[in-house]
Order: sequence, then C-alpha cells, then structure tokens
Amino acid sequence: MCMAIYAGLFALLLFYSDYVIEQYALSVTAGEQQWMVVAIGWEMLPALWPLVLLAMIFASAATMLLLRLSGNRRSNKQRSETD
Repeated sequence: MCMAIYAGLFALLLFYSDYVIEQYALSVTAGEQQWMVVAIGWEMLPALWPLVLLAMIFASAATMLLLRLSGNRRSNKQRSETD
C-alpha cells in the first residue's frame, strides 16, 4: 500500500513539474543587453546536473545529521531512564 502511495505522489510531482518547468528557460548573457537562450523546459535538467547533484548531497548530509541527532536523543533518554 505504501508503494502505491509513493507512486501516486511521484506521478503528481511529475505532472506538476511538467506544468511548471515548461514556463522556464535557461539563458546566458552574450554581451551588453543580449541574452542567449540555452535551454527551454525539460532541456534545463541536463544543463543543471551539477546543481542537482549538489542538492542531493546536501539533502543526504542533512538526513544523516538528523538521524544521528535523533539517535543520540533516544540513547540519552534510555540511559537516563535506566539510571
């Protein structure tokens, strides 16, 4: 049942992302007051892979930090209960 919920939420995320991301474009300056469009919509994903990788590393580090902190709190609580 849990996998069905995750699949549904992932499908909703893709549907929403498809709607939102089509409105954006990645552009760079090519001189004074000139912009050159590099990618539009989903084409931005491969162009921004370093940013996505950095976000994944940051999210993993934050998750591990929170898991360790919650684990330390549980072990401290158990020690204080046994004393």
